[in-house]
Amino acid sequence: MPPPAPEARTRRARPGGAPTLGVDTGGTFTDLVLLGGDGAEPRVVKLPSTPDDPARAVVAGVDALLGPGDARGERGGIARADLHLVHGTTVALNALLTGRGLARAALVTNAGFRDLIEIGRQDRPDLYALHPEKPAPLVERELRFEIDQRTWPDPATGAPVEVRRPSAAARRALLAELRAARPDSVAVCLLHAYADPEIELEVARALEPLGVPVTCSATLLREYREFERFSTAAANAALVPLMRDYLGRLERRVGVGRLSLLQSSGGTLPAAAAAEEPVRVLFSGPAGGVIGAARAAAEAGFDRMVGLDMGGTSTDVAFAAGTVQPGAAAGGPVAVAGHPIGVPALDIHTIGCGGGSLVRVDSGGVLHVGPESAGADPGPVGYGRGEELTLTDAHVQLGHVAEGNFLGGALPLDRDRVAAKFEELARRLGTTPARAARGVLEVARAAVRRAVGVMTMQRGQDPAGLVLVGFGGAGGLHAAAVAESLRMPAALVPRLPGLLSAAGMAAADAVRETSRTLLRPLRDCPPAERRRAARELVAAARDELRAEGHPARAVEVEVELDLRYAGQAYELRLPDTGAAAEADFHRRHAALYGHALEGREVELVALRARAVVRRPAPQVRRARRRPLPADAVAGHRRADFGRALSCPVVRRERLAPGHAFAGPALVEEYSGTTLVPPGWSARVTGGGHLRLDRG
Repeated sequence: MPPPAPEARTRRARPGGAPTLGVDTGGTFTDLVLLGGDGAEPRVVKLPSTPDDPARAVVAGVDALLGPGDARGERGGIARADLHLVHGTTVALNALLTGRGLARAALVTNAGFRDLIEIGRQDRPDLYALHPEKPAPLVERELRFEIDQRTWPDPATGAPVEVRRPSAAARRALLAELRAARPDSVAVCLLHAYADPEIELEVARALEPLGVPVTCSATLLREYREFERFSTAAANAALVPLMRDYLGRLERRVGVGRLSLLQSSGGTLPAAAAAEEPVRVLFSGPAGGVIGAARAAAEAGFDRMVGLDMGGTSTDVAFAAGTVQPGAAAGGPVAVAGHPIGVPALDIHTIGCGGGSLVRVDSGGVLHVGPESAGADPGPVGYGRGEELTLTDAHVQLGHVAEGNFLGGALPLDRDRVAAKFEELARRLGTTPARAARGVLEVARAAVRRAVGVMTMQRGQDPAGLVLVGFGGAGGLHAAAVAESLRMPAALVPRLPGLLSAAGMAAADAVRETSRTLLRPLRDCPPAERRRAARELVAAARDELRAEGHPARAVEVEVELDLRYAGQAYELRLPDTGAAAEADFHRRHAALYGHALEGREVELVALRARAVVRRPAPQVRRARRRPLPADAVAGHRRADFGRALSCPVVRRERLAPGHAFAGPALVEEYSGTTLVPPGWSARVTGGGHLRLDRG
């Protein structure tokens, strides 16, 4: 049998007062940000990730902040038993992307439907591919089992109508077949189970003697669209043993009071729940960055922003208006390695371009940057072990990055090895080392510009009216250049830019979400009936938060509707405004698509409830402009901004709100470097964020 899921903790939560530690495990670095809950300065640690055992870097970081784990004592007035650790991890995501570490999962479904997860919707993701390749199914065909059961919802009421129920003998036969197959995990996926999840739970109870985790699709995602629901459940079943093991080991080794994970939708989830529903935390790292970026933008006085999270392996781009609403969907299932995942997720676009992205020249002499990455091991050439140039090495070659403040000087840079490698690259390209390094930056920035365009222009947003929030270890190196190329008015490099995802996790709200498919005309489900239908969903979400120790008075509840015109394939999500819901839908449809069909019937597809315990909202703080203090300049260094210039090296820890200076300049700090190009100026906003303006 697999190890048990992490123990559920019921210690009373103290939102805003309890010390919270955000931990973001990335492909290159593991970041930790400790918020004491008393308004004190955050304490931070940034360590190389340990891909062979991601928990090792987490434990090392916690020990660095609080003292050795075996001491179980206090350092800096914070006891481990009082600490709430909010974790973002790529363990589940990497397993789906690579296929390594996945469990040998079985699938139980209706007779005649065992191939549904492989047939899918018969669409072509690559329209012009002559020989399209489909991803291998998450459950092998010989591990798909059928049971003679059939249910469908009554068209008028939505209540389940069961036509065939499996006999006790059929359930025993199914158990015998699965016992002979010896799977690690099972997904139970029955048609129309969203109308009554008890149908699947009955089958799951019959399979309990197997002693393996069982995922019921309608418990995980109580919504119609059977292929997406089945795919989500199959992915979950394949990940449960891996995440149970990882989170169980992590909880035992860190020894903190509470362990939570950040959901893809932006809210926290207890480790015990995440171990059973790992598909909810696939995008926990990027979600933390969006939360941190939105909070930083709000503190600096911006209500609309594009977040540019450029880390060591990838770049994530997201648009946000106001503070991030946990659970804001991406407009449909998110595909991971070709498999639809239907649980809520923030709308984030990711590309394989980060500081560790490998530089290559193809057979035609064309320069490429990424998507392959040097990762944490061996890392960039400049870190001393890598043999292939990366984007970070281009910044080292151009003088943008040097030893000193980065990681407190703990990571030395081998400039001579970088220079020798760029000599080789320059010979292949027939140019100089400086021009080769500039070319690497231009290729990477072109990819980032396209990604920002996907999240702005392709979403109907004009980038010229948005601020670019650049963060991650490499975000400050590219924020001004990308903003200028898109004619954006300003760029913002938040405080602790290389640790912002971890800071966002520490500041995330606690969230529980529930949903239910209805598929009825909106006019047949008036506000009073919707309130009755939502009562069960609201109670379930509220009770989960209260079980964690959150006081009832701190829980806020939101109800939303998924609406569409009859005949449409997909829907829009709007708050339930009672009698005004239909008019609101027409207005929203017109705003998005340029037209409204006011004579067409509006269909209510699903009802959603979200319970939230909010962290204190960020406050806009104004700061009077003042000159840069003399002790903020640590010296001068030659850096290349199209040509080599002597630039002041500004120590960011010496800056305070209101301090302003002109470029060119290099702003260095523990978690990264920010470039202020010639013709740009920098000013520290309220909250300690660095605003960059053209002119």
